[in-house]
Amino acid sequence: MKFSIIVPTYNSEAYIKELMNSLVKQTLNKQDFEVIVVDDCSTDNTLKLVESYKKKLNLIVDQLDQNSGGPGKPRNTAFDLAQGEYVFFVDSDDYIHKDTLLDVSKFVNQNNADVVLVRMEGVNGRGVPKSMFQETRDEVTLLDSRIIYTLSPTKFYRTSLLRNNNIYFPEELKSAEDQLFTMKAYINAQKIAVLADKSYYYATKREGEHMSSAYVAPNEFYQVMSLIVDEILQRNLEHTNEILAKFIDRHFSFSRTKNFSLNIKAEQQQQWIEALGDFILRVPKEVDALVNAATRPLLYYARQKDFDHYQIVEESYRNGHYYNFKANQNLLQIQFAQHEPFFDFENVTKPDIKMTQFNFDDQQFSLELTFLKSMINPNQIANQLQLKLVSRNKKEIVYVPLTVNNQTNFKFTTQLNDVVPYLLKEKVWDAFLEMRIGNMTIDKRIGNKRNKYPYAKETSTIVQQNGKYYRFTPYFTKDFDNLSFYLTENELTNMLKVTTKGKLTVTIEPIEFNYILSTGMASLLYQDSFVTGYLSQKPTKNSWTYELATTDKLKASVLKKDFVIATPSLKLEFDN
Repeated sequence: MKFSIIVPTYNSEAYIKELMNSLVKQTLNKQDFEVIVVDDCSTDNTLKLVESYKKKLNLIVDQLDQNSGGPGKPRNTAFDLAQGEYVFFVDSDDYIHKDTLLDVSKFVNQNNADVVLVRMEGVNGRGVPKSMFQETRDEVTLLDSRIIYTLSPTKFYRTSLLRNNNIYFPEELKSAEDQLFTMKAYINAQKIAVLADKSYYYATKREGEHMSSAYVAPNEFYQVMSLIVDEILQRNLEHTNEILAKFIDRHFSFSRTKNFSLNIKAEQQQQWIEALGDFILRVPKEVDALVNAATRPLLYYARQKDFDHYQIVEESYRNGHYYNFKANQNLLQIQFAQHEPFFDFENVTKPDIKMTQFNFDDQQFSLELTFLKSMINPNQIANQLQLKLVSRNKKEIVYVPLTVNNQTNFKFTTQLNDVVPYLLKEKVWDAFLEMRIGNMTIDKRIGNKRNKYPYAKETSTIVQQNGKYYRFTPYFTKDFDNLSFYLTENELTNMLKVTTKGKLTVTIEPIEFNYILSTGMASLLYQDSFVTGYLSQKPTKNSWTYELATTDKLKASVLKKDFVIATPSLKLEFDN
C-alpha cells in the first residue's frame, strides 16, 4: 500500500464531510491508500458521519478512551496502525485536490524522497506558506530552500523514516509539538522534495477552531523551541550553525515571539523574557553572527534577558524610528537607545511604496507616494527624499525635490518647462524614489504598486521647447509594470487636427493618441486678427476632443492659412 492518510478529529461534524469527499474523489486507485481516522472523544456526530464512508474508502476508524486535549495522541495512535509506504497527515478541517495522491505517487516513484512537501492554498482567508512552493524541486535542503518556514505536519513522510528514528508527536506538549515532529523528520531524512505543480492541499479557515492565536504559557512554548535546538545540535549535521541560524530567523519572524513585547501584559513581561532568554542561551553564541541583521539586536537583548531594550527594538522596527543611526556605503548602523551598542545592517531592505496619485497636463506632473513599509521612517529623512528620473541608458539623472509631506503621503511636483530641457537629452526615463541615509543611497522603482491609473494607455501631453513640439508620455513598463516616461519630437499636424464647427467653435481632435491640454481662456490668432474664447474638453467614448468657443464668428477659411491657438499654457502654431 502506498499511502496511509491520517486524520485526527474532534467535534469535526460541521466540516469533515468536505475532506472525506475529497478523499473519495482521489484519482489514485482506492486499493493503494487507506484512511485512518482517530477521534479524540468528540461530543457531536463526527464518528457517525465518518463511518458512513466505509463503503467508499479503505477506512479505519478508532476512538481514544478519553480526550487527550490535542492532535498529537490521535495522530500517534493512527500512525501505529498505518500500513502505507508513506503517511500523510491531514487536518479534519482541510481537504485535498483530487490528484494529490496520484501525483505524489508518481513523484516519489521517480525521486524516492523521504519527505514530500506539496503546494498549499489558503481558503477563506487562511494564511499558508508560499515561498517554498514556487516550483517543483526533486531535492531541497534546509539551507538551499525555505522549507524551514513550514513546520506544520501536513506533508508526506516515509513511514520507515519515522519508525526507524522513533519520530512521534510529543503527547505531553500542547503547543508547537508539530514543529518538533517536522524538524525531526527534516534532519533525519536522506532526501526532501517539493511538489508544486498545482495546489494539492487546501488549508481552510474555520471560525473558532484554529488555536494559533490562543494564549500559551511561555515556558511551554519555549520548551518546544529548546527541544528543536537540542535535536539540531545532537545530530552533528554538516553546517549545524547555519541551520540553527535559519531556524532562529524563522522563529523571530514567524512565531509567537514576534512582537511579543508589544502585546503582552506588564505582569507577563518578566516571565516571557526569562523563558525566551533560557531558550536562546541554548543556541551557540557563534550563531548570532549568521542570522539576519534584524534578528541580531533581538538575540543580543534576549541573551541578557533585558526586556526593556528588547521592547525598544521591537517598537523601533514597528515605527521605523531609531535613537540614532548612521550610514556609510552599503552599511547602516543603528543604535536603539543611549549608551547601547550600534548594530550593523548590511544590504538594507528597500522600502515598500505605493503610488497613490499621479496627475499631469501640459504644465506639470504630480506624483504622490505612500510608504507601506520602510526600515527607516521616511519622516526621519524627509529632507533626503527625492524623485529621481534616470535615463534608460543610465547616463543622465534628473531630480525632483519633495513638495509636500503630510507625514503619511509624500508628493513630488514639477513644472514640465523646468525639467524638459534636461529630459531632451534622452528619449526614455525611468522613475525612482531616492532615499539618502548618510552616505548610503537607496533607489526604489515606482509604479508597480499603485492606485487605479486615471488615464487611458498612451495618453500624452504636448510640450513646447525652442520652437519645437514634443509628445510627453507616461507609461508602465512591460516586464515589471513600473512608471516611465518618454519624450519624442513631433509635428503638431501629426498630433492634432483642427477644424471649425459652425461659426463660433473651433474643434481640436487627437489624431492617434489622447492629449491633455490645459483648459480655460484661449485665443485664435490668424493673419492680422484674433478672436478670444474658452477652451474646454469634450470627452467622447474613445478620445478627448477640445472645443474653443469663440466670441466672434469664424470662417472656415481662417484655418487654411497659418494660425495659432494660444491655450493657457501653450502656443500651438499651425503652418499651412
